[in-house]
Amino acid sequence: MTERPRLVLLVGAPRSGTTWLQTMLGAHPAVATPQETDVFSRFLQPLLDSWTREVRGGPEGWAKRRYKGLHSVLTDAEFTAIGTGMLDEVVERAAALKPGATVVVEKTPSHSTCAAAIAAFAPDAIVVHLVRDGRDAAASLLAAGRSWGGWWAPRTVARAAAMWREHVLGARECAAANPYLELRYEDLRADGPAALQRVFEHCRIPTTPAECAELLDSFTLDRMAAGDGSIVIGGAFADAARERSEPEGFFGAGGSGGWRDGWSTDDRLTFDSVAGDLLVDLDYVPDHEWAGTASGRRRFERRVARRRRRAALLARFGARGEALERTLP
Repeated sequence: MTERPRLVLLVGAPRSGTTWLQTMLGAHPAVATPQETDVFSRFLQPLLDSWTREVRGGPEGWAKRRYKGLHSVLTDAEFTAIGTGMLDEVVERAAALKPGATVVVEKTPSHSTCAAAIAAFAPDAIVVHLVRDGRDAAASLLAAGRSWGGWWAPRTVARAAAMWREHVLGARECAAANPYLELRYEDLRADGPAALQRVFEHCRIPTTPAECAELLDSFTLDRMAAGDGSIVIGGAFADAARERSEPEGFFGAGGSGGWRDGWSTDDRLTFDSVAGDLLVDLDYVPDHEWAGTASGRRRFERRVARRRRRAALLARFGARGEALERTLP
């Protein structure tokens, strides 16, 4: 009996460099790395949520609902085995796309919010969490929203900050149950070979500093934008994806601090109000002063409070709410 391929889950907020790291890991002969599968976010986490919801309310709730649902047929262990079996099949199929692969690196950013399903169905999966300065990730999200990613990427600073915060906090929950490594995108850029080797070691894949340096040289962002990569695609998309390429603008400049060029004071204060505490917790900034002065923050908070009050009045009184709002201080 052949040994089951080892599963590595590469998570992180969108636009944090996860595709770059995925491609370098996938270039190793022992690693197969498929296109994003969404197996946890679209399939296993909703399945687990439904299973958990079915037993809400305890025994009284079960009786009230007439003991209805999958719990009337399956035990917890049997349900978990079904989910695990599906995941095992996905991992096996992914490994088969690259002969000789013994490790599958699955990268889907939305899996960052699926720690519960990962713990339930893949307790042995190795988790690598790539974290990028939230301001740079948000700026890249906004650029995607204005171009190739308009169908999914946020178009306001507030929503981009919330997306970054949700994914980072969610991914960090994986540390409670799975082998977990948190790596900064900025460290991978600045201390490349050593940082990349730490990832390989965490995944239990032997490499040397020279091999890591070669991977970094082979997969610069410029070369990846030109079409170089190691992501494999099979299944129903196999034939259609033979000539696949990422959309124009998918690979950004990859630098740090680019958000400064286009952000107004309101943009800074908006990000800080949504995700500033996490930015401080991660030591990207020592405090909240990067976003603006105390007086500027007070003016911003008054404007936000006024907009919220106006929205509430409009919702309650319709057009008459505007007139009411103008009478208030």
